[in-house]
Amino acid sequence: MQEVIQVNVLNRDDDEDNKIYELESLINTAGGKSLAYVSQVVDKVNPRFYIGKGKVSEIKDLAKKLEVDTVIFDVELSASQLYNLEEELKLHVVDWTTLILDIFALRANTKESRLKIKLAQLKYQLPRLNKWFSYLSRQAGGIGTRGPGETMLETDRRAVVRDIKSLEKQLKDVEKTKRVNRQSRRNIHNISLLGYTNAGKSTILNGMMKIFGAEKFVYSDDLLFATLDTSTRRLDFSNTKVTLTDTVGFIDNLSAELNDSFLTTLDEIRFADMLLIVIDASHNIEHQLHAIETAIEDIDIGDKEILYVFNKMDKVKDELAVKLFKRESERIYISAQDDDDLVRLKDKIVSLIKSEYELVNMHIPFADGDILDHMMTNYDILNTKYDEDGTNIKFEISKEDRDKYGRFITSL
Repeated sequence: MQEVIQVNVLNRDDDEDNKIYELESLINTAGGKSLAYVSQVVDKVNPRFYIGKGKVSEIKDLAKKLEVDTVIFDVELSASQLYNLEEELKLHVVDWTTLILDIFALRANTKESRLKIKLAQLKYQLPRLNKWFSYLSRQAGGIGTRGPGETMLETDRRAVVRDIKSLEKQLKDVEKTKRVNRQSRRNIHNISLLGYTNAGKSTILNGMMKIFGAEKFVYSDDLLFATLDTSTRRLDFSNTKVTLTDTVGFIDNLSAELNDSFLTTLDEIRFADMLLIVIDASHNIEHQLHAIETAIEDIDIGDKEILYVFNKMDKVKDELAVKLFKRESERIYISAQDDDDLVRLKDKIVSLIKSEYELVNMHIPFADGDILDHMMTNYDILNTKYDEDGTNIKFEISKEDRDKYGRFITSL
């Protein structure tokens, strides 16, 4: 594992322990090991180094003592700040966005996620090319930055713009395919899992698959951004058919390029009927809730049913403190490692789905056997009687199917 020093830049109201924990977790996910951390409260950004000159000297001495050649910051640095820090420290300097992009590139498995990561990388690089050129112009007064050097920069910039347009076109083609897949799920209740990275979304999906599904599992590990791929699986909750979609995890302080690129990964939630917001109940709940709720403010989720799933309750020392986090939506407290808890989660989901169902009697003529088959497959039929013209059934029906098949309803 690559050994590094981590640098945490704090505001006065930041939770220092959480900032240290999160950066160290990301470093571990990227295949590194944090040997030491340095932190500083920054009221005013130093345009040259971001942090203070004295803190830079402290990092330099610590790196020499520990024989470390890489320093990782939990903020985004400008091109000139990166250059100045590397010149002063004589070390490799990595900023927050570069670290996350590195993890994304490591974790991407599908064509869509690889395209999105490459697009985010190029969008991140493009303005930095211009910043870098501006920095050289100021430092050297234009000498050595004109002529072939300037032409090369402009050539690079045009190449990046061309690649961005190509990637955006490829992603539009991927989206067309996804739209077709969504159309095929129109008659199924679609549920999306979302939450902070490493909250246990994939573990919940895999546990549900083990008990209620027949499709392959999704990748899951105790790492930040263990998976970046949007994975949808079909589940059978008795006569309630659902799809459960795992999405990329949230994290704080994403650059504009990353935020724009990866919020599109969450497009799937706009088409969901229900959202399961998964919270790691064992660690900094308020921080997770704030990050999630801030992110989904930028997405038009409409009037969806929301269920807050407080996961990892087996690791919680004070259950009462967890249950004090009130939200208007429904809540449930589980451990995704416990099959009984997953059954309770399934029952809760089904009860929410059926909360707006309506008890009806329906008469379906024999000639409409496909409609009878739909009702028998998707609902728990409470009573069945046959007459010479067709089948009488009594059951609780969804609002969507009630509107669609209302002509067969004989009484409520």
